[in-house]
Amino acid sequence: MTAVFRQLLRGIVWLGVVCALTSAFADPAPRTMVRAHLEPAGPVVAGSEVKLVVDLLTTGWFTEAPNWPLFTVADAIVSLPDEQADNLSEDIGGVRWFGVSRAYRIAPQAGKTYDIPPFAITVYPGGMSTPVQLMTPALKLVATLPPGAEGMSVFFPATKLTATQKIEPSTQQLRVGDSITRTITQSAAATESMLIPPVSLGEVDGLKRYAKSPTTRNIVQDRVGLVAGERTDSATYIADHSGRFKLPPVTIEWWNTKTQKKETIELPGVTFSASSAHEKPIFEIPADVMSQGLSHRILVIHSGQLIAGCAIALGLFMVVWARGRIALFLRRAKQRLSDARQQWIGSDAAAWRKLCIVARKGEWRQAIPALYRWMDRSGDFGRPARLENLPRADNPKIAALADAVTVHYAGGVARGFRWKETESALRRIWKERKLRQCEKRPLPPLNEY
Repeated sequence: MTAVFRQLLRGIVWLGVVCALTSAFADPAPRTMVRAHLEPAGPVVAGSEVKLVVDLLTTGWFTEAPNWPLFTVADAIVSLPDEQADNLSEDIGGVRWFGVSRAYRIAPQAGKTYDIPPFAITVYPGGMSTPVQLMTPALKLVATLPPGAEGMSVFFPATKLTATQKIEPSTQQLRVGDSITRTITQSAAATESMLIPPVSLGEVDGLKRYAKSPTTRNIVQDRVGLVAGERTDSATYIADHSGRFKLPPVTIEWWNTKTQKKETIELPGVTFSASSAHEKPIFEIPADVMSQGLSHRILVIHSGQLIAGCAIALGLFMVVWARGRIALFLRRAKQRLSDARQQWIGSDAAAWRKLCIVARKGEWRQAIPALYRWMDRSGDFGRPARLENLPRADNPKIAALADAVTVHYAGGVARGFRWKETESALRRIWKERKLRQCEKRPLPPLNEY
């Protein structure tokens, strides 16, 4: 038993030694650290940008990018530009640290001391199975106002600021349920659009207001950089009863950094009237649709439109009900048109028109067949028609025509023949024979009752 006990004790001692050596040579757990500071550190003029630089460090490495949250500060604009994070590598107390650094932008809008509260950033150190949350230190930012700007509601410095207003529709006469949209666009030179303060488009008595999400854009040019920033604020107003309404004037205050003076931009108010409609809108547009600026249309049906709609619906019903008779009528009408066209094509009038066209062009090879075709269809020159049946003895022009046709068939060319004079003679003969045919036709029998 004593030998067994000694062997067991010896194994326990060796196990402890191995564990101690393993712990001595194992990698220590990675450490993490967060730092934050303001640039510039001292007081700044309200409206200018201040950088909040945050450094995240570890003694190992990061397996993923940190989660950079966006926090808020009262009376200030906070943003995190979409910029590449800077890599860090430095010695601190003889230990090598690695990490990343990013800069928030803070633009104070008033002259006071700002408390920047701590906020949590989640990091993912290598060698650890769970992420780590690091809290930034609390900081203070002092913003001052230049002399003469103490009474401004919002301090906005810029070298130049312009503002335009657009009213849609431009008409001053609306109906109850119609909408009117007011859009104001500000443009600040050499200033990021995110720094431009919003315009107050408040409530108006008797109107329902639907504010749309503002839009911003930066105007950038090559080799110049930022030229200007633009911000557009818009609101839609809907009249819920008849009356006269007025969108109040808008005053925009800003600080001119060139002259170091306060300046204002006055946008005039808009007055319009809303008259009652006999009918109410079919439905009201949801508030979220109007606020998001989605496409919409307000439908108001009046009595005249209702009557016209009913008449159209009745007409469509009658067309469907009588579609068989309508189809039969259309088929008969189509057949009549086809018969009339064929009758016209085979008439002497169509043959005469064709004869005149080709003869005026001097095309004898076509004019002579056209002449015989007209003579056949008129029925006054024999069947088949013969050139000898033309009254040449009574009219020298007709005789000249017959001679020209004979010369052409003999292979010669008729000299001095003019179709214009012959055409008048033929037309006269044609009319005289038509008149004689009408005189020979017996009168239709009288109706005997």
